[in-house]
Amino acid sequence: METAFERLTLDGVTREGIAVFNYFDKLNKKRRVKDDWIGPLYDTVLSLTLLGGNSIQASTSGTTGPLKRISIPRRDLVNSARLTAEAFGLMTGDRVLHCLPNDFIAGKMMIVRAMVLGLDLHIIDPRGSVLDNLKSHDRFRFTAMVPLQLHRAMQEDKARVERQFETILLGGGPVSEALTEDLQALSTTVLQSYGSTETVTHVALRRLNGPQKEAVFTAIGKVHFGRDPRACLVIYTPHLSVKQHVTNDLVDLIDETHFRWLGRYDNVILSGGKKIFPEQLEAKTAGVLPFPHYFTAVEDNVLGQAVMLVLETDRPQDEVLPEVMEKLMHTLHPHEWPRRVQALRRIERTSSGKFKRST
Repeated sequence: METAFERLTLDGVTREGIAVFNYFDKLNKKRRVKDDWIGPLYDTVLSLTLLGGNSIQASTSGTTGPLKRISIPRRDLVNSARLTAEAFGLMTGDRVLHCLPNDFIAGKMMIVRAMVLGLDLHIIDPRGSVLDNLKSHDRFRFTAMVPLQLHRAMQEDKARVERQFETILLGGGPVSEALTEDLQALSTTVLQSYGSTETVTHVALRRLNGPQKEAVFTAIGKVHFGRDPRACLVIYTPHLSVKQHVTNDLVDLIDETHFRWLGRYDNVILSGGKKIFPEQLEAKTAGVLPFPHYFTAVEDNVLGQAVMLVLETDRPQDEVLPEVMEKLMHTLHPHEWPRRVQALRRIERTSSGKFKRST
């Protein structure tokens, strides 16, 4: 535990002690203005090496409230990394790709895992095309991506994705039905993660493709689940310093180690006595509507609440409405159809890129 952050292997070269910090210090000093992704990477390594590695600071996503900064202790970082190794069968020397921003916990943990587990890490700019930032002969045992990164890579060259990646872990947001369908013909193993900053990334996984495709999330390690009176998920994490985490995620709890995610308690729409989960609508429409969008609730004199669609487009609302509604009528159930559509030039986003839902 005390020596967890003393060495790091980058592209086959192992650096120890101060040499790890010096590498990233030099990288940070040489960065151009447009390479702002390097700064958070440097900060993470600084915390893990020169500052003693007793903890790192991480921010929550800000999806349902103000950003919060929390301190994650060394013990939790190490135990989370070991849990990932157990879940994915990672071994010392396995080559892994780091293609996530280091502003949030998912990116920070790629560095932590490489140091704790002795992985061979390759780091690229998280912006733009993953495949464009790689050489075609690169091969990786494991990587973590957001769904948009994998979707783009699949559109660019599905065969390269299969050649270059053995296992891909998706996180950072829901996976659309369109992407899930595309993954069924992919030989690479793809899993969706469930977790948060507070749980130090993933505590449950769901296989998205192949014969072992799953509809529910399964706990990893000794993690187990319950529900609070709101029907929201409660997570028990014996491997972390904080043993219980109450979430705002509404779930169908199958048993203490399996659940089906329904949506956020904050976002649920109570329409005519039925619960409608915006995230489930968005999973259906992500590959259908040509505009960034989300669904939310609007007051309705008859239904109590009705579904409202918010679109991001420069085109006039009256111009896009017929096109949008025609697509939705073939995609959603009639009781899910929006009763109001609002077109905005720009939808406000959190610092992690997620929509700030508002009416």
